[in-house]
Amino acid sequence: MGSLWDRPFGVAQGRRTGLNLRSGAVLLLMLLIIVVVGMLVWLDPTALFHDKDETLPWNQEYRLVKRGEDAELIPSEEQPQLDKSLEFRFTVLEEGNKRGGIDLIIYDNGRVKGNWSGDYRVDDNTTRVIMLAPFNGNIDPTNVYSDENGEDLSKLYFMSKGNFMILENRSEVRDVQVNGLIYVTGWLDTDNHAFGEITITSDKKYFERYAWQGDGYEKMYRWYPDDGGSDKMKLIKTLSE
Repeated sequence: MGSLWDRPFGVAQGRRTGLNLRSGAVLLLMLLIIVVVGMLVWLDPTALFHDKDETLPWNQEYRLVKRGEDAELIPSEEQPQLDKSLEFRFTVLEEGNKRGGIDLIIYDNGRVKGNWSGDYRVDDNTTRVIMLAPFNGNIDPTNVYSDENGEDLSKLYFMSKGNFMILENRSEVRDVQVNGLIYVTGWLDTDNHAFGEITITSDKKYFERYAWQGDGYEKMYRWYPDDGGSDKMKLIKTLSE
């Protein structure tokens, strides 16, 4: 019987060459994937996350217009036209329990600003004080509302994001400071009624979600963009009701 060494050199060499070709093809494919992923991230850093659960607002951050970026935020014909800015004051609720309040303005240029404030009792031993919670955002006419009754093209979506700081007072321990992200999202009807949610999270894994709804009032405001990244809401009222 022959041994491995009895095989013609050319056959063994051919097999090694085939193996090298396959290995090269795999490496080339991996390099191509890396290049494509890199281009996606460079063009849109959130592109890899668009297919995730969009009920979580951090998976919708691609809807936010960056600070200082010019964008035409124009509602469709079916949606509220924002001829004037709208001011809202909402009570925030969690299963019927108050969770502070929101002051919110949807400007006639499609920008959104607001603030969450107040204090509330979580249970008999815990009280939370909202020390800081401003947010900024914009409308997104491309998002279409849908529920069990189907799509409703007349509702206008808006989204905003900010940072919060809450002081939690527990009777058995000293005060605890909690920091994180706040997202305020909602839908505006043609009759100036709006509804939506607040979502707060410190790590984008665990979060709390509260509801709000109410009617807006037309106001005349001048829009002033933030300077240098200030989180404070800067509003100048030029005409009262």
